[in-house]
Amino acid sequence: MRMRVLTQTNKGKLLAIADEVTKLIEADKATDVIMPAYPCDGERLIVIVATAKPAMPESFCRFVRSLKKSVTANVAFIIDGTPENAASIVEMAKTNNSNVIEDNILYIDGGLPFKFLKNVSSDEMAKVKAWVAEIRSSLA
Repeated sequence: MRMRVLTQTNKGKLLAIADEVTKLIEADKATDVIMPAYPCDGERLIVIVATAKPAMPESFCRFVRSLKKSVTANVAFIIDGTPENAASIVEMAKTNNSNVIEDNILYIDGGLPFKFLKNVSSDEMAKVKAWVAEIRSSLA
């Protein structure tokens, strides 16, 4: 099952979580940034880890709007930000009728915007592992 994790954040905590999710879903490629180095084609799941802001970068918006079922079967989100900002990202992802797992968005407080701060508490990591298990079982 081809799955990938893509990021749009500069927060070390979220990057550490993205790397852990990459391991947990047994992704066939390393965690990548948006715009990904390799095209997303034929993916069963793309997990997007993002810091949701009122104004997202245009490259991110273009990528998310381009997602469609022929490229990826499912899109899931781990978001650092408000539910309102997350909702706008989800709406972007639905533009081309992609299957967004919108009833199970994982919200994480990303903390300070420094790549070197990769501290994730054991409670947060347990929450991430449970979320990944739920997502994987929903795809079965």
